[in-house]
Amino acid sequence: MRETWFCHDPVDTETATELLSRYASRNIKTQKILALDPRLWIVSALLPEFREEPKPSKQFRNPMWS
Repeated sequence: MRETWFCHDPVDTETATELLSRYASRNIKTQKILALDPRLWIVSALLPEFREEPKPSKQFRNPMWS
């Protein structure tokens, strides 16, 4: 399976720490890089890439609009 880096928008220190802990709980490789603005961080995660997008659930689709 192919993996690519996903980069979040610049976030503050608290949000960056939360993102890193959530990714760590799922055993996903991450990086935290200082943004141009020294108050913000850029968090990157190595996520799997699929050929096709997942199919949406039909459970909540209203048949009247289909």
